Amino acid sequence: MIPGLPLDGGQVLKSIVWKLTGSRMKGVRWAARTGQLLGWTAILLGVMGYFTPFPLNSLWLALLGWFGVRNARAYSQVTDLQEALMNLDAATAMTRAFRVVDAEMSLNEFTQSYLEREVAHSEVYYASSDGRYRGLVAVEDLSAIERSQWENQTLHSIIHPLTEIPSVRESTPLTDVINRMEAESVRRITVLSPAGAVAGVIDRGDVVQALAAKLKIPVPEALIKQIKEEGAYPPGLQIPALAKTATD
Repeated sequence: MIPGLPLDGGQVLKSIVWKLTGSRMKGVRWAARTGQLLGWTAILLGVMGYFTPFPLNSLWLALLGWFGVRNARAYSQVTDLQEALMNLDAATAMTRAFRVVDAEMSLNEFTQSYLEREVAHSEVYYASSDGRYRGLVAVEDLSAIERSQWENQTLHSIIHPLTEIPSVRESTPLTDVINRMEAESVRRITVLSPAGAVAGVIDRGDVVQALAAKLKIPVPEALIKQIKEEGAYPPGLQIPALAKTATD
């Protein structure tokens, strides 16, 4: 019952601070800091005790202290991640990595102008006409249409209306965006402006990039690119679990 994480007493202290302040984050921080303080105290006492007639017992005390410091620090780091996630929204994390194309364009023209040009290629396309967004261009649906019909059919035949695709508003908390991506097993989510226009897109790479920027942690561009291509978070980075816990 020593009042410091990861010990049971630390859980009790966390609950007490949570009750008094109304903030679970503050409860974890207090208990984690207390755990680190107690851990360093045990390390100091262990090192000092090494020069006594009972050096072996002192070393065990120091090792237990180091164990406590590491685990308390892990609790603190997890809390930092959760707090950062809770302070971000869709507008902060989204990017404009998409193209807007003419919905009246033929399938053949669209393929030649965009899909066959590697330099101009983008994974996400939205179609518009008469000054309005019509929806997401489902490139994978091209394979269901006979090539001989591509000249006669327009993008309207492979457009998914904005009301039928996963989308959130700019003000949506990032934790909700993450939870929805995981629940619906989608690679990305469309972000809509208050007027209902496409403001941006968010994928898992964008989530990691926004979180790293919030915490001021440098992340290699190669890693972000890998996450975007694979559509999955790196092993060990439990962002979905953190987002779910933060909203429970």
